[in-house]
Amino acid sequence: MKVKQLLSDVTLKLSISEIDNAARDARILVAHALGIPKSQLSMNTNENVTEEITTALEKLISRRKNREPIGKILGRRQFWGRTFFINEHVLDPRGDTETLIDYVIDRPVRSVLELGTGSGVIAISLACEWKEVHVVATDISEKALFVAQKNAKNFDVEDKIDFLNSDWFEAIEGKFDLIISNPPYIGLSEINEISQEVLNHDPELALFAGSNGLDAYEQIIPQLTKFLNPGGTVVLEIGASQSESVKDLMNSFGLSEVKTLKDLARKDRLVTGKLF
Repeated sequence: MKVKQLLSDVTLKLSISEIDNAARDARILVAHALGIPKSQLSMNTNENVTEEITTALEKLISRRKNREPIGKILGRRQFWGRTFFINEHVLDPRGDTETLIDYVIDRPVRSVLELGTGSGVIAISLACEWKEVHVVATDISEKALFVAQKNAKNFDVEDKIDFLNSDWFEAIEGKFDLIISNPPYIGLSEINEISQEVLNHDPELALFAGSNGLDAYEQIIPQLTKFLNPGGTVVLEIGASQSESVKDLMNSFGLSEVKTLKDLARKDRLVTGKLF
């Protein structure tokens, strides 16, 4: 079988299983099985495919038909121009989270605390982009921290980041110029609205935060002023309907210049505030 026919067959199989963007996913999986960049597929459409590759591809197709996300199948995810290792122990990073990087990137600081680092994409991106920064990155999951440490080593920034096993601020000492977090913010009341890709393949700890999705903010925000330097900034990712609740919390606990920022889809994505 040639690559062209294989692409057609894989697209059909995914389409029959009602996989969104079946043609795109087919190209990604076929390229991965062939061991070539997706951009080179069009130059290899008349190449013959070995039975060994076809067998390996069938396993990938089966995983995708079972609603395993492409990123988890490949074991990698692009974020802020870099390719990060991911697995079942961490949240599959979303492109929307790049809104946080985009907001802070032109305001370099010397000290950063990230609460709930997961795969480490935010902490590591900042460590790569800012020469003078030192980051403390925490997670309650030791398995997630292993992934983050592996990524930090891959990008040669392990000396700029301290990874701590901590339940929010539990193990934190000192104060920081910037505190950031993409905490869990889905309410258990919304569980029936969550896709199988997310529900079955992202860790629950990284998704759910009580009945209304606000539990993490209610634990984080009251302690922010203890850990921010004067003039310091906090930036929290939020769910699209949580802006007012999170802003009210920040205003109630001594933060100033509290505001909401939208992502590229014009949905509320971040709430930020400062300590004066």
